[in-house]
Amino acid sequence: MPLLAVRAPFKGEDYFCRRVNAAAQKVEQTYLEAIGPAIAMRQTNAMLGDGTVTQADTFDPQNVQVFYQRLANSLKGWAFTGILKSANEDLHRLYCQFTKEAGKYYISGYFGVQFHVLPYYRVDRRVIEVQKELAKIADDATSLFKDMTGAADKALAAELEKRGYGNLEFQELFTKIFDDEKLVQELDEKAAAVEKQFPEFEKMGKRKTELFAELNDLLIELYQTSPVLIDYNRLMHGEEGVTNYFDIEVIKNKKTREAHLDTPKIKKDYADLIAGELDKVADALKKAKIP
Repeated sequence: MPLLAVRAPFKGEDYFCRRVNAAAQKVEQTYLEAIGPAIAMRQTNAMLGDGTVTQADTFDPQNVQVFYQRLANSLKGWAFTGILKSANEDLHRLYCQFTKEAGKYYISGYFGVQFHVLPYYRVDRRVIEVQKELAKIADDATSLFKDMTGAADKALAAELEKRGYGNLEFQELFTKIFDDEKLVQELDEKAAAVEKQFPEFEKMGKRKTELFAELNDLLIELYQTSPVLIDYNRLMHGEEGVTNYFDIEVIKNKKTREAHLDTPKIKKDYADLIAGELDKVADALKKAKIP
């Protein structure tokens, strides 16, 4: 008889598989229903980068954390990992795990919500004002930079002419500059002196930094998920939704557990014990549901 993987649902028709699969499926469906209010989407006004006001869907991840804590408070006799978070760019996950020893078996249950975090601006006229000022700075800086470049070119050309390098071909001039560190330093000083003649360019740079910081303060995050069950594979592929699964292992001793089950050989009493524990999880989920 082949050994089966430890994650429910189990692929078999023996008593253990039927009994535990039915209990795990009950938990899964109860979880989807119970967490529904915590991930209920609502519409809110938000602003795009161009100042357009739009309506977007979002939910409050804090409600998910409240739900998981309520579940932990309701589920007696199970060890609770606490509420954990993970993020990969805009893809986020809130999850927790519960573990329980049932006879010689070790049960581990996973509950998670996967969602995307999308940046918007809060609806504020200041967003448009900042964008307009940034656009003006960009235009002014472009014009000013051309003036600076022209002035610097003239200053450097005059310095090279004074040194007798004015009529050299580019390759020959490049070689001389490359080999003469003092010349490079003096030319840099000339360019820096020209830049000091345009203090407004530095002011523009500082103002631009201030405006971007202000825009960053006007950003808000909206959270989007789907009220659907997704399995482990879909979770790993970055789909939105809620996930629940159980792993069951044989406890060999205090330090090791066996990661496979020979389900036809498992006694009915153990199957009933494990299923009974899963039934308790389903009952706790009902109690944890946010009104």
